[in-house]
Amino acid sequence: MKKLIVFALMAVMVEFLFVGTSMAADPNRPKFDPNTFRGRIVVEKDTNGVITAVKLESRRMGTYNIVFDAKGKELAEKMADKFVAVTGTVTTKDNEKWLTVEKYTEMQRPQNRRGPRDPNRPRGPHGPDSPPPGGE
Repeated sequence: MKKLIVFALMAVMVEFLFVGTSMAADPNRPKFDPNTFRGRIVVEKDTNGVITAVKLESRRMGTYNIVFDAKGKELAEKMADKFVAVTGTVTTKDNEKWLTVEKYTEMQRPQNRRGPRDPNRPRGPHGPDSPPPGGE
């Protein structure tokens, strides 16, 4: 029984050794920053083409209104309809989240496993010239 306990303790120590070194060895692992928000920039314009509102849409965190200061205007002009990481501070006014931009960087769009979302794209193994399923 004593040998079994010693063996179990040794196995646990070896596991901690390998898990700790494998996590520490990954230099490309992104660091978590609670003040960085990722999503798509949506710019709203009036009929004259003047920017009226800027929003950051995120699947996980919801929609953030961007404060329209110098950095907010720069973000709207350069990154409209692009996927970005925005670092800043969030305040809540009238149950809406407002994000004051400190810095931003463009990111690659996340790839959908099924390819681009085209409603006219044929589904399944059938191509556009193949007969419909279930016969003719």
